[in-house]
Amino acid sequence: MNVTCKSGVALLVGMVVAASSFQGVSLAADSAQKSQTVYAQITRAQAEKAALGRIPGGKVKGAKLQQENGRPIWSVDIITPFTKKVAAVQVDARTGKVLSKLAQSPADRAEESVGGKK
Repeated sequence: MNVTCKSGVALLVGMVVAASSFQGVSLAADSAQKSQTVYAQITRAQAEKAALGRIPGGKVKGAKLQQENGRPIWSVDIITPFTKKVAAVQVDARTGKVLSKLAQSPADRAEESVGGKK
């Protein structure tokens, strides 16, 4: 095998190893940030588990990966037990740390969505 062939094989093996060792989750950002991609080391299931740790007995309504202030964040909505409030829990998508928790009633959420459309 000549040197060129050996270096080509080494490059190919390196690319395969690098690609297989990356276990992050990626999600294309919204149209305003077409060129950016959000990368997360924490999966949706791991983020939901971390968020449920803050709302015992809650049920996950939904979760989405987004970029906020230049960092990937899982935003997990959880229906709180015994109430109709929805808790919005933000989980750092790189570390799994819960960053914030905000409980809102359905009326608050409806008002927020109407206010955002104006």
